[in-house]
Amino acid sequence: MTAISENEKDYSDYFQITTNTGNILTLLSGFTFTGITILLSLYPVLGSLAVQFLLFCLASLFFFFMFLMGWFGSMLMKLCRNRPPVTREVLAFNHMTVLGFHLLQLAVVLMFLVWNLVYLALASGVVLALFAFVQMRGYFRSGRSHFN
Repeated sequence: MTAISENEKDYSDYFQITTNTGNILTLLSGFTFTGITILLSLYPVLGSLAVQFLLFCLASLFFFFMFLMGWFGSMLMKLCRNRPPVTREVLAFNHMTVLGFHLLQLAVVLMFLVWNLVYLALASGVVLALFAFVQMRGYFRSGRSHFN
């Protein structure tokens, strides 16, 4: 795909680099999610403060990677001159993709609740809510400029 701006500058090299960055973010998100899952299922004493702090840091890192992936997608849309027409299918796909990102992040908070780590789930939920708010605000702002 060749990404060209309105003033006919070729951004295809930048587009390729950012696509690689998106793949790296996807890989890091997957490893972070897997690390959280393995730590929850295999570590014998989850009640210690050090383990909960590590889980909180991993969850925050996972939320950050997912935030960057969402931001990455909206950033690439701005580089494309030929955008698809606004249809219900395009809007539904975009909304469902964003919803999927947020539900995957919510799964981490729910895993903490399953293992009865209530305060960790609460703290992670607050961090998730902050990232979700900023991401949704940017999503709807970029969506307005994308489809106009």
